Amino acid sequence: MTNHPLKSDGTKKTICVTCALPYANGDIHLGHIVEAVQTDIYVRYQKMLGNRALFVCADDTHGTPIQLNALKKGITPEQLVEEVWHRHVKDYSGFSIGFDIFYTTNSPENKRYAELIYSKLREQGLIEDREIMQYYCEHDKRFLPDRFIVGTCPTCGTENQYGDVCESCGSTYDPTDLKSPSCIICKKTPVLRPSTHMFVRLEKCEQFLREFVIGSNVLHQEMKNFVKTWIDQGLRQWCISRDGPYFGFPIPGTENKYFYVWLDAPIGYLSSTDKWCADHGENVETFWGKQSPGELVHFIGKDIVYFHALFWPVMLNTAGFKLPTKIFVHGFLTVAGEKMSKSRGTFILASDYLSAIAHPQAPEYLRFYFGAKLSSNAADIDLNAQEFCNRVNTTLVNNIGNLHHRTFIFCDRNFNSMVPDAPWDESIAQAVAEAGKAIAQDYGETEYKSAIERIHALGNMGNKYYQDSKPWELIKTDPAAAAKVMVTCLNLIKALAVFLKPVVPAIAKNLEGQLCMELRWNDHVFSLRNCKLGATKKIVTPIELAEFEKLFGSVAHGQSPALAVAAAPSASATPAAPAILPKEDKTDNQIEYATFQQVDLQTATILTAEKVEKSEKLIKLKVQVGSQTRQIVAGIAKFYTPESLVGRQIVVVANLKPAKLMGQTSEGMLLAAKDGDTLALLQPDKPVNSGVRVS
Repeated sequence: MTNHPLKSDGTKKTICVTCALPYANGDIHLGHIVEAVQTDIYVRYQKMLGNRALFVCADDTHGTPIQLNALKKGITPEQLVEEVWHRHVKDYSGFSIGFDIFYTTNSPENKRYAELIYSKLREQGLIEDREIMQYYCEHDKRFLPDRFIVGTCPTCGTENQYGDVCESCGSTYDPTDLKSPSCIICKKTPVLRPSTHMFVRLEKCEQFLREFVIGSNVLHQEMKNFVKTWIDQGLRQWCISRDGPYFGFPIPGTENKYFYVWLDAPIGYLSSTDKWCADHGENVETFWGKQSPGELVHFIGKDIVYFHALFWPVMLNTAGFKLPTKIFVHGFLTVAGEKMSKSRGTFILASDYLSAIAHPQAPEYLRFYFGAKLSSNAADIDLNAQEFCNRVNTTLVNNIGNLHHRTFIFCDRNFNSMVPDAPWDESIAQAVAEAGKAIAQDYGETEYKSAIERIHALGNMGNKYYQDSKPWELIKTDPAAAAKVMVTCLNLIKALAVFLKPVVPAIAKNLEGQLCMELRWNDHVFSLRNCKLGATKKIVTPIELAEFEKLFGSVAHGQSPALAVAAAPSASATPAAPAILPKEDKTDNQIEYATFQQVDLQTATILTAEKVEKSEKLIKLKVQVGSQTRQIVAGIAKFYTPESLVGRQIVVVANLKPAKLMGQTSEGMLLAAKDGDTLALLQPDKPVNSGVRVS
């Protein structure tokens, strides 16, 4: 679906845009920055169009982990979330994230809306009270939430694991499944006791959710298919209560019961907007009213799709609020092809990045790097220092920075720092205008990777035009022709500044100063002629790999994974499962083209992923190949977690005979590149439909 810059009647749009609320139990890491940058680019683009875009976010402040962390620190939960809020604001601002409001869920507004939505759910018969068995500590006289219990993982046997997830094998379970449980406070063994809790009956909302998810364009197609499988499998009831003591809001009409953090967390979008409206004399109905013509756009990671695509719409619809217009879902951030890890030195805090890399444009460059890799699908994106330097230096420095500097210096020396009074090259102007339409659509659909590729191509065109025109010779023989070249290049630079402004606002601001104007979106069309230029300053300087040594560790002997060369996979695509590697490429192994044609390679989308029991290597995937859903078993568990695979587009061998692996049927083979201890899945570099033939 095309996200047009303006409504059909030509009026500006009103848009409330949110990114997921960071949890106030720790500092911002670069994974948070990926989403913040993705959202910020979208908001800045909308504001450049003249649309009324409100960028809303807040700290997610309730729940057991925060309660437990505050207990360990000897402070109150309120003190903890206040301290963290200030650090979060500082970290986000270091990357030019332009929130209109960054609030907190521990607010009177959030309490009011949580109680309102709860009352509406109960009024409409969507809440069921049910007695369940929970662990109770007789010593501390309290029920124990999952994070207040430790024990032995029921799946892998690792000791000292929390009551909800094993940090060793990644499996999830109920607290009552934990072996040898103990209270994290007093270390004594808890007992099981009955406790009454409140459950939202999502199954009653199945028809509404089918219409919301499947009958609309709220989600990208691959994610829509993913959510549909949840609905088809049957919607489970959702527990929205926790026993006290608990850091959160008390549930009205109950004794010692509190709203589960995931009920009031998304409500933070609404309550933060309400706070902004109250502070600015606005009406929250403008953004959240059921009949509001405005748009509501969420940016989230793929790990919280269930909450935003199922629970949240039910909450909003039941309480009479506006439903999301669009939910953009992104993948996880990996570092050097691996999940972020503290032990490997690849879990990177935003503050560490800001302090460790001395280059003054490092925050802008990270925005550019993330933008150059982000698209509308939920594929993971990787941070690699060598690739980072290559991308930044190739596009920003050697391409656009070079065109800018040589053009402005030439005008300083030969045209008295003026845009000459001359016509521009119409063919270049037309090419820029056409590219502008495509780039606008890219930004509106969050296809930033595509937008930056188009911007890079325009920079190439400009440098080639400059070089082919040879203005340094024309100024001696045909000054009028040299003037035309300069007017053309200056207008192209202005267009590039417009197109880059949502991604690298500080670099664009530098260019605005030299162009003596504040750039709006429509300023990408050629219009500069016979006007004064500001003082020429370089807009970018190269960044070197050595800049990352303090952040990632020494590059000596090439041992730092995050500093390794990004494009290291071998040239041959090797199957990930079964684990059969091809022979070394030799001329006597050459095949005929007809032989190659017998292999049916097709694109596929991963719908679900789970580990195969009793196997350390195998993951069982449900993939969509065209209109078919197949099961593929792949030996990739050492390289990818199941949750990081969901939503990815991959390439599979579609005509492989089914095989049995650990008792599981595998109906195909996915392709990956294996390089030593690294494995990388092969995937299209642009979103395509599943089932497309690869040739």
